[in-house]
Amino acid sequence: MTTVTHIMSTWNPSLVHLVKILSCCQMILAADVQPQIENYIPDYRFYHNLSDIALHLRKIASRHSDVIRIDWSHNSRHGSPQLLTRITNFFHPASKAEDLLYFSEASEPKEAPKVRVLFSYGEHAREFFPVESFFHLLENLTDGLTATPGSHEEIFSRTILSQFDIFAIVIANPDGRKYVEGSENYCWRGTSNGVDINRNFDWQFAKKGSSGDPTDEEFRGLNPFSEPECKVYTDLTQKVQFDAFVSFHSGIRHIYMPFADTASKLIKRVPVNFDHMSKLCSRLAGATRYNFRYGKAYDLNLYTADGTAFDYMAGVVKIPFSLAIEMWEHQHHEGPSCFDEFNPHSEHLRMELEAFHPMYVELFSYLHQWKLDTQPLMPVPIEAPSMTLNYVLLLSVLLFFVMMAYRNRQHICATKRRIVHLRRLSSTFTMGGIFR
Repeated sequence: MTTVTHIMSTWNPSLVHLVKILSCCQMILAADVQPQIENYIPDYRFYHNLSDIALHLRKIASRHSDVIRIDWSHNSRHGSPQLLTRITNFFHPASKAEDLLYFSEASEPKEAPKVRVLFSYGEHAREFFPVESFFHLLENLTDGLTATPGSHEEIFSRTILSQFDIFAIVIANPDGRKYVEGSENYCWRGTSNGVDINRNFDWQFAKKGSSGDPTDEEFRGLNPFSEPECKVYTDLTQKVQFDAFVSFHSGIRHIYMPFADTASKLIKRVPVNFDHMSKLCSRLAGATRYNFRYGKAYDLNLYTADGTAFDYMAGVVKIPFSLAIEMWEHQHHEGPSCFDEFNPHSEHLRMELEAFHPMYVELFSYLHQWKLDTQPLMPVPIEAPSMTLNYVLLLSVLLFFVMMAYRNRQHICATKRRIVHLRRLSSTFTMGGIFR
């Protein structure tokens, strides 16, 4: 019997892509956030559950405290930590507790500023894959610390840790994740009270591309930043000047540039750093063995999204690079099930994480070169000489002029008669000729 998938395989790729989006939207509207019969669910021998996320991260950070630090102060509505993690080479030890995550500008080496990036994971409760990709990245970075000097692994770790300042919100929506694990409703997307924090940012809030219905999966909340889960984003961006922001998701293989909102679609708004962002996205799209599509979000999607994190970072905070990356898709997903629409089978998880990893490498590579090309060279600070040295230099200069004056007087006396008798010589005979 001919299947829908077989029929679609004979269609134009663009048409297939359109049908996938339409079917996905139809299933979301039909199922909304209600539990469905799942084709498979996570095996926690492969995936991390919520408690293991915190435990595993704490263990890694304790083993590598010189390059990894966790800020436990940012929490969800019900007090679960969002695990804000900073990854860099802490060669300037912080002297105060509040400096553990934030360098003052004066404490950074002025001749080599780092690329500062903010990664956001776990915004949507049902999307497990992005959080797993963070651990895979962290594993690669820490494994390189003990790798053979000069090996690919060692060079990768040394370069990233010395040239980058990575801030990662590891689990932005821990309450929602806890609800998914407890209820086994793998269609649940929002926080504990159903708010999609990726519609709760103060950029085109409460417009058509979100919902005011608490039972809708795109429920935006009552006000911009009404959800405590958003506070970590605003706190960070007020304290740190980031070069790039990336919001990681799963469900399709897309790389979104700003903007996604309804008004931007109408006026064809383009982000300030569009040319550089386009070049970066082109590089990212070709970094893995999969075919990623990229472009402005309102061009790639049939729907608009108002109040998103990456639009806010581009439009309000003015971070030069602000992207939303959908990391994984089920190429032949059918039916209303949710976990398999957003996450690979547990036994395929490792393979899919390894397949995506080259995109991280390409992202770091491009941003590093961009920083070198756009950052003005900082003058190397020169230590002021001591007063004793100043006196010595002054005395040397005075002695030099006394000696030169005495020498000039001797030469002028010796050549005076010749100058008188050789008045017909060129007028180019000057004082400069005496000091040869």
